[in-house]
Amino acid sequence: MRKIIPLIEKEVKDLLRDPRIYIGLIIPVIMLPLLGSIMSTAVSTSIQTSMVVLKIAVIDADKTRLSKEFLNLLKNTDMSVYEIDGTDLNSAINWMRELGLEFLIVVEKGFEEDLNNFRVANIRVYAIIYSVGLGSIGKYNAFQTQLQNYIKIFSDMLIYRLNPNVNAETIRKPLNFTFHSILKNNVVKINPQTFLSQFLMGYSIIVPMILFILSISVVQMAATATAVENEEKTLETLLTLPVSRYEILVAKLLGSSIISVIGGVLFTMGFLIYFESMLKMPGMDISTSFYQVLPPIHLESFLLLGISIMLSIFFITSLGVVIGALSSDVRMANSLLGFVIIPIMVPFFLILYGDPKVMPLAIKLVIYAFPTSYPTLIAREMIINPMPVEAIFGIPYSIVITTVILYVTSLIMSPEKLLTLQHKLRARTVGKEKRQ
Repeated sequence: MRKIIPLIEKEVKDLLRDPRIYIGLIIPVIMLPLLGSIMSTAVSTSIQTSMVVLKIAVIDADKTRLSKEFLNLLKNTDMSVYEIDGTDLNSAINWMRELGLEFLIVVEKGFEEDLNNFRVANIRVYAIIYSVGLGSIGKYNAFQTQLQNYIKIFSDMLIYRLNPNVNAETIRKPLNFTFHSILKNNVVKINPQTFLSQFLMGYSIIVPMILFILSISVVQMAATATAVENEEKTLETLLTLPVSRYEILVAKLLGSSIISVIGGVLFTMGFLIYFESMLKMPGMDISTSFYQVLPPIHLESFLLLGISIMLSIFFITSLGVVIGALSSDVRMANSLLGFVIIPIMVPFFLILYGDPKVMPLAIKLVIYAFPTSYPTLIAREMIINPMPVEAIFGIPYSIVITTVILYVTSLIMSPEKLLTLQHKLRARTVGKEKRQ
């Protein structure tokens, strides 16, 4: 242990001396909140522009008492209604373009007859698309919401004329459903659809996204730092010291992991600020009462999640150290990173968008083979279910697989073997570049 501590100090100091490390540490804290603020401002501005008074055109092809009452109902709202004489659609569209109107409502012939015979009356709605963006979507949603409100008022009027003593809302919705969700045998008064959507935006997204992006930066940092030592022949010097090759790799792993944890904390702060700014946008609110009614999460679950995240960082860092050790320069290390990043992505998306419990055995084995899968799995299950056995056994498995990777790498960590492997990898890399 006394031999490893100076090596860990050396690794941490070497990483902190590299200005590229500071870029990776500082940029997320600055860029993510800035990006969130810019996007939130842009979306809010677009939504505000869509909240102006809507201007619509109307064609009454039925010209009966009920169709006129429907049009008068529209005119008595906060929408500006322009009634068009005639029924020619092309002329109406050209006239709308001249005035900058966006919506056209056509009351078809037979409107009153259908309603008097208790049939559904037909109304056509046209929307002229002037631009594509959040502002246009906001205008259409506002128009559709107001139109539904006016239909409700119009139906209330019709039901009242049939029977003034009947509650119109009871006729429309004769049944009242109260939805509940069962979480860990606790009955919670939450609509399952609301729970699933808000849970997906909360616990189920934050932890995997942080771990995924952090994994990419960690493996790049570890691989680059070790590859730089190869370029400067520092690694060869370390191998001549009276320290075992395994201890050198462990020191590199711990040194890189310390910086990775610091970077992870900074990145998490930036990501949470970004995530919070996104939730402040119109239509993206997550109710605070939603989290208040959830069953409490035990401290053991948080500890298991934290340990699993740390072991994932160790595993990813060990892969980066291996790639850096096998690379003669930084360029080769970057070309080999794709072989590591892609396997990290596969279980991430499989767990994020699917349920491992119902997947085929082959896919389950692929997911459980990577220690990076377990934090995502724990984050999903810690609220809705008891902790799965797979997640618990994933802790010792992650320790074993990381130790095996370091041990196998230490067996080839002699200058002669490293030079031979680096030469073969370089030859393959150059060959691929020439074929491309």
